[in-house]
Amino acid sequence: MINFGRGAITPQKKTISVNDKFGNRGIKKQQGSTVVKYDTLPLDGRTEYRFFENSNTRDFPFSNCGTDGNKLGVGYSMVVERAYLSLVAQAEGVFDSVEQLTLAGTNANILLAEFNFFIANSQVIRTLPIQSWLPEFNKLAENNLNTNYEFDTQIVIPPLLEFVATLRLPAGVKIVDTFIRLTIEGSGAIIAPRNTF
Repeated sequence: MINFGRGAITPQKKTISVNDKFGNRGIKKQQGSTVVKYDTLPLDGRTEYRFFENSNTRDFPFSNCGTDGNKLGVGYSMVVERAYLSLVAQAEGVFDSVEQLTLAGTNANILLAEFNFFIANSQVIRTLPIQSWLPEFNKLAENNLNTNYEFDTQIVIPPLLEFVATLRLPAGVKIVDTFIRLTIEGSGAIIAPRNTF
């Protein structure tokens, strides 16, 4: 967990500051919340996965983006503080397991992949190696199972701007009935038409 010293900018303050720059001055009046977004794609042999792109065409349990797809609606915003990848297996149309990435149990081409993140076609996270997410190499891992990656820089996704995360693999990985899921988490603002809590 990132500790904030006295006078340091918090994720909430950064959300308000970035949105103010875009003219979204009402974000500070919205309800603060924890926001989790995920998107799931089939491991079908491609060498680049584009998470959240066209996610409005994928329903639960493949994505929780809904009709907004890869945009946050009016009054919504989030700070991308953490991310993780997981492998989801399906048997006869039913999901039967979710596995974290591990150094021993995951295909090397996934572990050698690079992560990028774009907001409104601007690259905001560049060529971050997935190997850094593993506990053996993750400077913020608190145990040997932690594959949650906390970003050094908190990236704010303002409302109505498209966001896409890419995962580039050195060689394709194809596993029948297996999917790869990217989850991003962080503080955010959700619409509060009456009162905040």
